[in-house]
Amino acid sequence: MIGIIMGSASDLPVMQQAIDVLDELGLAYEVDI
Repeated sequence: MIGIIMGSASDLPVMQQAIDVLDELGLAYEVDI
């Protein structure tokens, strides 16, 4: 599993591209703010 940790919810638009790639590759991840 891959962890994506952000400092605030405002960081989500920046990380969305990474999340989309993980979805396309079928990789498990967890997002924490």
